[in-house]
Amino acid sequence: MRSLSDVQPGQSIGRYEFLVPIAEGGMASVWAARMKGSRGFQKHLAIKMMLAKLSDDPMFEEMFLDEARIASRIHHPNVVEIFDLGEENEVLYIVMEYVDGEPLSAIWRTSLKKQGMPIGIAVRIIADAAAGLHAAHELLDEDGAPVGLVHRDVSPQNILVTYDGNVKIVDFGVVLAHGRESAKTGVGTVKGKASYMSPEQAMGKPLDRRTDIFALGIVLYQLTTGRHPFKGDGDVATLRNILDQPCPPPSTYVPSYPKTLEAVLMKVLEKDPSRRFQTCAELEAALDRVMPPTAPRVRPADVGRFVREVVGERGERRRDALKSAVKLADEQWANHAEAQRLMARPVHDIGMTGQFSAVQGLPSGLIPLDGLPPPSRPSLYPSTGSQPSITAVASPGVYASMPPSGAVPAPKKTPVGLIAAAGLVVAAGLVVGVIAAATTTSGTKAASAPPASASTATKTAEAPSAAAVPSAAPPHASASAASSSTPDTIDALPTVGQGAPRPVAVAAQAEPTHAAPVEAKPDKETKPDKETKPKPPSGFAPPPLQKPDF
Repeated sequence: MRSLSDVQPGQSIGRYEFLVPIAEGGMASVWAARMKGSRGFQKHLAIKMMLAKLSDDPMFEEMFLDEARIASRIHHPNVVEIFDLGEENEVLYIVMEYVDGEPLSAIWRTSLKKQGMPIGIAVRIIADAAAGLHAAHELLDEDGAPVGLVHRDVSPQNILVTYDGNVKIVDFGVVLAHGRESAKTGVGTVKGKASYMSPEQAMGKPLDRRTDIFALGIVLYQLTTGRHPFKGDGDVATLRNILDQPCPPPSTYVPSYPKTLEAVLMKVLEKDPSRRFQTCAELEAALDRVMPPTAPRVRPADVGRFVREVVGERGERRRDALKSAVKLADEQWANHAEAQRLMARPVHDIGMTGQFSAVQGLPSGLIPLDGLPPPSRPSLYPSTGSQPSITAVASPGVYASMPPSGAVPAPKKTPVGLIAAAGLVVAAGLVVGVIAAATTTSGTKAASAPPASASTATKTAEAPSAAAVPSAAPPHASASAASSSTPDTIDALPTVGQGAPRPVAVAAQAEPTHAAPVEAKPDKETKPDKETKPKPPSGFAPPPLQKPDF
């Protein structure tokens, strides 16, 4: 379990986020929290958590659970509403209404340092508290039978007054109800605060709603006179006075005390329960008649104005702390959301380069078919010093080199296009390899034969290699043709239109050719007057050119 020292602002439990601590009592700690929803929705709540030192006591745990089960069924403006009961990581917690106000005990103590609490304000607060208690006393079970609920801990600490003047009954932790195991009191054991017990409660007798009426009378006596009617030197002396000593009339301490109010108060504090008001509704009605008809009626707005005058600074400090906690929590959520957004972005969006193709098994560098640049028809005979646009090796599984990644548009994820482009590139490599092999054979034969003259040797040396023929060379050859023997002459090569698919022209980085003819040095090194266009070797018949059908 956790206490106030274990929980930090910004932490969450379930769907609730802790903001600032509010209070810690003898049984539980209370935090201001918020619940966030979609589209910016959020609601401030209060979370009550059982103290760690009581977590191992089954009786206290059962009391904590009973408070949530029973009090959550009470719906009244003068009772703090319970919304949820949860447990996470062995932490029991109750989610309840957040009250922007102060305990009546703090308001009363602070007012004593000033001018005290006006009688009209005190009567209005107790009347509203009686209305809330009556709603709790009238609670029914699922079958419509009375639950017989008794608060048993009515005191100024458990009556909250908001800065708007609304009164709320809180803390049903020691509530008595039929069928509640944790509410059973052992012999010689009493539950509640000694200063606000009724005589029957102090003696351990069976209790009903009239014990809450007696406790509420003690609170009213304190608010209007500034004194406790049975206060002794300690709890034992106070209990003895409650049992044996008569209640002194309020006019003993306040001579101008209203007679009608004094009569009501003395009836409330009767030691015999049968002589008291039998319900809180009767008490509320009696309090509404105690003020003179000519006196202005006190409303909740008047109560709120008094509360702000007395303890308004406390409320402002708490609200400022709450705003700061919300701002800090929002910043933490924003940082977390930004981190999650960055983690969810693709790799290339955050400045990193992928090293693998989108299609598994395809080497990086190959691009899909629909990502290729527009095809072009290069010249059959490039100028001197130029390099072919394609260089391939006539071996299955070896891919043609491609231009840098920035030279072509960004690839699209088209698996069919990728496979087709890979097949065409392999086919083009096979064809160029066959041409290179054939040219090498022809060049070897020409080098082995004796030259007829120096001029003939010079022309032979100037002729370009057949391996330098670009992608407009003869078309694709099948895989079976690649595995067969190399033809002796170029005339044996297939020509365009024999049924083979046309290769796609792919721009790629230049690489050295695979074969080059043996150059024969002339007798004299002569420099031509002007650059002449190289001619093909004798006996070489280039295949007919046809415009690729793209």
